Amino acid sequence: MGLFKEVKKPVIKSATAGNGDISPLRPRYVEKTPPCRAHCLHGNDVRGVLVTIAQAQAYGRTTAQALELAWRRITERNPFPAICGRVCQHPCEPACNRKQKDGAVSIHLLERFLGDYAIAHGFKLEKPKQSFDQPIAVIGSGPAGLSCAYHLARRGYSVTVFEAAPKPGGMMRYGVPRSMIPGEVLDGEIANLVSAGVELRCDCAVGRDAALDEVRRKYAAVFFAMGLQKPSQLMLKRDGEGIVVAGELHAEPPGGAYAEPDQFDARVGNTISPAIAQGRKVAEEIDALLRGCQPESKTAPPVIRSEQMKLGWYPAASPHADIPPAVQLGITEAEATEEAKRCLSCGLCMDCETCWMYCSVNCFAKLPKGEHYRIKLELCNGCKKCAEACPCGYIELN
Repeated sequence: MGLFKEVKKPVIKSATAGNGDISPLRPRYVEKTPPCRAHCLHGNDVRGVLVTIAQAQAYGRTTAQALELAWRRITERNPFPAICGRVCQHPCEPACNRKQKDGAVSIHLLERFLGDYAIAHGFKLEKPKQSFDQPIAVIGSGPAGLSCAYHLARRGYSVTVFEAAPKPGGMMRYGVPRSMIPGEVLDGEIANLVSAGVELRCDCAVGRDAALDEVRRKYAAVFFAMGLQKPSQLMLKRDGEGIVVAGELHAEPPGGAYAEPDQFDARVGNTISPAIAQGRKVAEEIDALLRGCQPESKTAPPVIRSEQMKLGWYPAASPHADIPPAVQLGITEAEATEEAKRCLSCGLCMDCETCWMYCSVNCFAKLPKGEHYRIKLELCNGCKKCAEACPCGYIELN
């Protein structure tokens, strides 16, 4: 299945400018937020990831190059795609505009594939290009703690994670069975964090093996990530000895035994992805406080809905069948590529050439791949054909 229709409508470019305006309206490009990204807990650029895979050849990339680039785009926000692809509730999919045509894109399967592919091919997270002299401590190596450590390390901070258990992972290891998150997946993604500059100290409980007062004195910020956190339970403050971020504390599992479960508890599994997202937000807050500024805040463009698009333009293609969580076989590279091609590129140009084809006065000048088109407004007569034909809702008239 191709991204575009195999048979395109004929090019109609016979008319020239100077016949008088049809309307005073003129086209402009207005990027929209796809609903998948709007509903992603991590704010992942899902559209960008999928289009990177789907249009690899058009951008002059091999499939392998496109898959690595797609993985790097995901890990800008979430260092655990292989894990989240297995346990996240993927609220992105119910919101997918493709659901109104023939079924949502199987985003979680693609995320899982990219995470597994990265582990299998030895992809490494990039180390920071800058460094800061403020060391930071994270107490607890669960999803929130490790996520926070990763996002601070990639900003250039020296981060040490203290973990009381023999192995890192928190609820990802001691709350979810290996049938759900295989050991090689968990260990592989955690090892990648360590290679990116995160120092990990296991079998080291703060208050038992390391004095809390000493930790407070040594580190510019301390994040207590020792149990299940909810956003409302996190507290960020600055005191005389630095920054302290505290959540609800559960230092050890019931009975003090670190045993890996053999059954999946959805109540635990469903907290992993939110905890990873919360860890990133804590890292952003700590970074802002240490640098004496406000956390970066950007207003996203409006979300585009299916009624703003031309769903009939896209070729029909049913989604890939889902996989039971306990089954370790994921989708293949070919299946991942085909599933990525089902992305509608909601609210952003995908170079389908529809506007160029329908414009009869040569308003649209082709630019290099990725730059899309330049609109020559001096030639436009306001016929509205470009906006009416644009399948992804990228063109507006004003």
